Amino acid sequence: MAEPPAKKRPKRVVPFLEAHELLYGVRVTERDADSGAARSVLCMFCAAFGREDDPRPAGRQRARTQKPKYWGGPCFRTDNYKSHLKAQHPARWTEYQALTREARRGYFDAGIATAAPPPPPTSRGNGSTPSLVVAPPTAAPTPPVNGASQLHVAGSVAPPLPPHSYAPVAAVLTSPQSSIPSNEDEQMALTFLLDRDVVDIALGDVLFRPDDMRSHGGNARAQTLAPFASTLDQRDAEDQQRSDGTAEYRVVVRPKHRFYRAIRLLATGLSFQQTAAICQSLPNDQRSDGAFGSEDVARMSRAAVGVNLQALARLLHRSWAFALALHTVDRRRPGDREPRLFLDVRLNVCWAGKLEQFHLLALPMADGGEPTACGELLFDTTAKFLQTLHKRWLRKVIGCSTEVGGAAVANVSSTASAVALAFARRLEQQALSGLVRVSSARPPLDALLQRFFDSLLTADGSTWHVQLTGLAAYLQRQQSVGNAEELVTSAAPPCPPVSNMSWQNTVDVARWFDDARAPIQRLLTRTNAQVTPSPAWWLTLKLALVVGALAAKTRAALHGGHTTLLSQQPERISMLRLALAADVGIDGPLPQYQRAALRDQTGLGDLLGSSDGAFAVKTQSVVLFVRGLGGWVAEIFDALDAQTRQTVVASAAHRMLELVQGLHGVVAELEALGSSGSASLRTFPPVLPHQLAGLHPVDFQEIVRGHRARLAESFSDSQLAAIEAQHRELRAAAASEAAVRQLLELGAESPDAGFERSWAVLGRRWGILADFCGGLATVFPPSESDEVGDSAAAFSALVAASPPPPPLVAGTRSKLADFPLEAGLQSQQFTRLQALDVLR
Repeated sequence: MAEPPAKKRPKRVVPFLEAHELLYGVRVTERDADSGAARSVLCMFCAAFGREDDPRPAGRQRARTQKPKYWGGPCFRTDNYKSHLKAQHPARWTEYQALTREARRGYFDAGIATAAPPPPPTSRGNGSTPSLVVAPPTAAPTPPVNGASQLHVAGSVAPPLPPHSYAPVAAVLTSPQSSIPSNEDEQMALTFLLDRDVVDIALGDVLFRPDDMRSHGGNARAQTLAPFASTLDQRDAEDQQRSDGTAEYRVVVRPKHRFYRAIRLLATGLSFQQTAAICQSLPNDQRSDGAFGSEDVARMSRAAVGVNLQALARLLHRSWAFALALHTVDRRRPGDREPRLFLDVRLNVCWAGKLEQFHLLALPMADGGEPTACGELLFDTTAKFLQTLHKRWLRKVIGCSTEVGGAAVANVSSTASAVALAFARRLEQQALSGLVRVSSARPPLDALLQRFFDSLLTADGSTWHVQLTGLAAYLQRQQSVGNAEELVTSAAPPCPPVSNMSWQNTVDVARWFDDARAPIQRLLTRTNAQVTPSPAWWLTLKLALVVGALAAKTRAALHGGHTTLLSQQPERISMLRLALAADVGIDGPLPQYQRAALRDQTGLGDLLGSSDGAFAVKTQSVVLFVRGLGGWVAEIFDALDAQTRQTVVASAAHRMLELVQGLHGVVAELEALGSSGSASLRTFPPVLPHQLAGLHPVDFQEIVRGHRARLAESFSDSQLAAIEAQHRELRAAAASEAAVRQLLELGAESPDAGFERSWAVLGRRWGILADFCGGLATVFPPSESDEVGDSAAAFSALVAASPPPPPLVAGTRSKLADFPLEAGLQSQQFTRLQALDVLR
């Protein structure tokens, strides 16, 4: 009797893993509606770049398809991915494998292509289970990940290009070239619905410039808003009367691939004319009528700005609290002597458990006039703009942070600070009580320290810096030819680059020379080198190292994430001032009669005073300070002749006095800009899980009670009760559940983990508590490691590329916003805002 055939071994099903997205460059495009399992996967190499040219086209009997590759589930074998990538994308697949994980995240943003067509319906299964089709990612502009290639134009900051310098950008955008779109592709459009105030007021008033009158004549406003069509039915009088302005306008842009391309180019700082010229020159973007000019780009940019503002409006409506961030920047053009100050107003919000910062409005500051009037005018313009996004925004704003950065601090600190202070005070007067005002201490501290180190580098015709670079170059040559056994024996690490003249790098260079001083001197003596620096040079180097080391510790302590009390920033800078003053023997601040005598150089003996007379030091105290820098320093100082010693002492005294005086001024500025009207809010409440777990329920209830007016705008009474209940549950779980306690301990050990990482797991269980803390956390300035920090550099490049704004007369009500500048700034965050998916 014949044996029954052996049963076939069941086919092993390989499910799709999320890790495949980064490993093989694929994305899920279709999921099962019930289980959420992947049913279709798209090759992102095909979607973003197309298939590569066939190396042997003559050997093929059939033409190679240009359709993007999809894999159907439920089985997703990785060998199928690899065989396709090796055959269809060999060059890019090899390049992709060499990238880091962070670089891979932004790799496909460099490809400019239209969106891939939707996947064909999957035929696996019995067909009775519905599925969800997920639109594949398009090549719209995306901010690049740190470390990604500079070819990722979308979020990177490219220098402004002069007219007719389009070739480099065009070369990037056409790699690889795609075919000219068909008529069907030409008709692919995007449609957005916008609220009435966003179009009529934000776009039609605040962002409408009088310069448009020259191009559009008397019908300028109508021409500007022409792309936006009303959605109201003129036959439905009841709908018109009852409408609150929601979705009253429709804007349609086509073709969508040209829209995404234009937004991407505007984000790099190109003008409307440059963007139109590049788009028109690309083979896959030529219109049949040949007409695509700057006005077309302007219409697309208006649509993009409107869509961004609509997304920001939804964010404000769905957030119980948000904060404003004021950044003053000076972006004068090369060769310009006069400052070009702008106030960059940004929004800090918490969405989906992540703190986000978005640009809202950039306003030029007055070139003259009274700073208070200018600040109030800028506030009125911003308030009008925010009113279009959320009519009750003043009942939700919870904080205002101020950052006076860059050259603005070095040259016109008082003006910029006064304008920002007037803005913040006006906001505090109109917002609900309890508004927190914060001023970031790092930018003014950096500017002050940079001035101190610049005075060292450029003194006596940059003699010190010339000797530094000459000595560093000599040591490199000796190491290159194998004639630096003294450095080899001491195992000295490579010297930091001396080309970077920032104060932080100068400290690193000084530390290297200080550590390697003995072997360097032996090498110079053996070779009888002519580049041997003077004894005074080594004294200056040691002074720079001592001051810089203290300043670096203070700077690192100014931002401890969400665990640092905001009121501690002025206190810690005061501690730095007191420490330096104690080391040198500086007295002050002095009374007014002594200041006058110091300024006149009369009646105070051997005292040396600061420029404003507020601080003074005795010559003998400076001598003791210099000799106390180290034993070898004292030997060098004592060996100097009397005149050189006097010069060294006077130079050290002058620089230290100006530094101490500057630190005193920074503290006064921070206290003015960052003071809160409520004394109870000078120390802001905790927002991280491990902090809340140690907070008594009574103290937590006080925090909730202090913000009840704001909370009532978004939470019901039952939800407010749930916030307090979840806090009690968190405390109970911290005491009884080992897993929760372990997570809290990890958060306490990593204070720099940030809000998102701290709540990533615990927020799923205590969601409404995490939302409450997210609103509170918006008042904290973002750390340097946050990706939002790149927006300052992006703003700088666009301001430098834009034409100078018209003169602003303080106290007037003229239009302030610069629409081309706003178009570029908003284009940089277009994709990031759309990715939040708040418009649905």
